[in-house]
Amino acid sequence: MGSPVILQVVGYQNSGKTTLISKLIKKLAEHHLHAGVIKHHGHGDRVDLNDSGKDTELHRSAGAYITCVTSYESSILTLNSELPLSKAIALYETLEMDCILIEGYKNIQFPRVVLLRNEIEDNDLLLKSHDVVATLHVDKPSATPSKRTDSPKFMRDDEEEWMDCLITYITRQHRKESGS
Repeated sequence: MGSPVILQVVGYQNSGKTTLISKLIKKLAEHHLHAGVIKHHGHGDRVDLNDSGKDTELHRSAGAYITCVTSYESSILTLNSELPLSKAIALYETLEMDCILIEGYKNIQFPRVVLLRNEIEDNDLLLKSHDVVATLHVDKPSATPSKRTDSPKFMRDDEEEWMDCLITYITRQHRKESGS
């Protein structure tokens, strides 16, 4: 098995990143591709684990650096520190994911989908992006954007078109990575 396809989804708060990723995961499952998601929690506070009073909370409180609870249907892995993106990707690679979707991490560059709420106000995000697979706009994109890219541009409401574009990108990259 080759390396997983990595696709990053970036945009400012409330631009639709989580919604796009959720829809994309469902479509990837229809293509029998296993997708994992790494989400950047950029709010600076601790992630809520909702395990108050459970064994995993007791283990962490006792000083466990990492805990894992697993059952026949699911598993939860927690660390008592931030997991750098590169190590999260390496972990997902050991789990044999076909595709890793990254939500956020605007300052780290992977092939990406850029979500623009407003082309003028959010243009700095596009200017800082190097490998843009597609751009999704809430408002109609201008005929002469301040940064020209060869990547396709879609209205967010044109879901069928941008979904086809992203699925085509991921499946082509997956075939290249897996050697088929």
